[in-house]
Parts: sequence; structure tokens; C-alpha cells
Amino acid sequence: MDRMPRRNNDSLLQRNPALRLVLGHAAVGALLGLAFAIALVWFDAHGLGRLMTDSDSGPAAFVLLAGGFMITFGSLVAGGAIMSLPKGDDDDRGGGRRYRYRLSPIPVVARRSGRRSSVQRDFH
Repeated sequence: MDRMPRRNNDSLLQRNPALRLVLGHAAVGALLGLAFAIALVWFDAHGLGRLMTDSDSGPAAFVLLAGGFMITFGSLVAGGAIMSLPKGDDDDRGGGRRYRYRLSPIPVVARRSGRRSSVQRDFH
């Protein structure tokens, strides 16, 4: 008489496809960011590689550079994956709701003030 509920042996990533989508794309973006940081140092862009190799804190500088690129590129790719998901109620035209506005002119009365701005004083 086992009354304890059975635990599902599926992992969290197997049960949640949205989490799997975000983490998978974030990992790809992080790898792209790491590759970009390595390329910057390898090709010595603006003397960055030479600066890191000549410095005592070069490895720390590379970790900070690569970490920043990995977070930025990972977030960019994960956000792009989320925003490219179709909605359930889309009719495949793209975009959100379509509102049609009719433009009409609005009459405005312009009055001349006695003050001049600093830009007007400089040119007159």
C-alpha cells in the first residue's frame, strides 16, 4: 500500500520545451561570444592581444572580455529565439495588431514671443 505519489523521472529540460529552447539558444550565443572574443585577441584587433599578453593580468582581462561577450551574445540569441516564436492566434501576416488611423490636420495658432532663444541670438 504505497500511498506516496510516484515521482516522474523526466528531467526539467525534457518536461519544459520553452526552457530547453531558451537555454539551448543561449548556449549557442555564448559560444559565439566566446569565439568572437578569441578572434579579437587572436587577430590582435587594435592591439588588444598584445596588450593582454604583455600584461600581468592578461588572463583576468580575457575572462572579463569573454564573459561580457558570452552574456551579451547569449542573451541576444535567446531573445531572438523567443521573439521569433509564432503566437497561437497569428494569421501568418507578421507583426502585432493592425490599427488603421486616419491622419487629419489640426489647426494651430502660432504666436511670436518677445523672447529669443540663445540660438536665435547667436545668428542675428
